[in-house]
Amino acid sequence: MTISIASLSTPDREIVHRALGAAVEGPFFPEWEFHTLFGLERSEVRAIYEAWPSPACNSAQLLAAMIGSLNNLLGYPHQQEDALRQYFPEGCSVLSATLARLAALDR
Repeated sequence: MTISIASLSTPDREIVHRALGAAVEGPFFPEWEFHTLFGLERSEVRAIYEAWPSPACNSAQLLAAMIGSLNNLLGYPHQQEDALRQYFPEGCSVLSATLARLAALDR
């Protein structure tokens, strides 16, 4: 299935956009490991973030960037919880909920 940004709710679009920004601008993922974690270069995820909500990429790249950002911010052992709260003061539960809804769309 192809997921489009338009298929996300407005709040989920906001959370995904913030997650993309945190992934590329935050201290969470070392450069040497970024591609391994996301399957994309940081510059590719940054381009999606900067062009949001109309990135010029294929659906596989978009999905990898969106799910990779949410999933890795939640599960990668970045040990940067204070920094993560700067991006998501409402807590990680919004990341988890958005990831679950996004995964449900990808069925």
